[in-house]
Amino acid sequence: MKTPTSLHRPLALAALAAVLTIGACAGAAAPAASSSPPPASPSPSAPTDLPGGGGSSGDPGTGIGGPVDPGPVDPGTDQAKLVIPKPGQLNPRPLPAATLEATVDGRRVLVKATWWSGVEPCNVLDSVKVERSGTDIAITLIEGTGDQNAICIEIAIQKATIVDLGELEPGTYTISSPGGDATPVIVTVG
Repeated sequence: MKTPTSLHRPLALAALAAVLTIGACAGAAAPAASSSPPPASPSPSAPTDLPGGGGSSGDPGTGIGGPVDPGPVDPGTDQAKLVIPKPGQLNPRPLPAATLEATVDGRRVLVKATWWSGVEPCNVLDSVKVERSGTDIAITLIEGTGDQNAICIEIAIQKATIVDLGELEPGTYTISSPGGDATPVIVTVG
């Protein structure tokens, strides 16, 4: 005769096998995580009305556009947090870039400006000022606060934004960020 303990053992083993089987099937049916970023498409949706040529529509007289959605540039891992300007911040102040990187596609020039800042809402990119004098292009970041009463932790965050200089005439251009540590970038448009 079977004891009560020996009757429960086959049921317990059957239940355990069923749970493991269902778990394995559920795991196999789950969608795999993709490590590649979704395809990027340029989007001139980042509005900034800036003197000297910035802005989503740019300054028609200079051919210089403004900050764009960071989609055209793959940020990679362990790199700066890509941000889009949010116009209307309180107490806007100029901020130089720490680094500049330019890419040329035909005659279109995109510049990635990187800097160190604090957390939002205490430190928010308001706009980007783009000034052109001949073949010299100066980029100045404008940062402000979204909430004067906010209490934010004091931690440095590396941020970046993409500035679309638009289609430039053939020639060699020097792109800089006055007052900062960024090494000027020289690009040739063919």
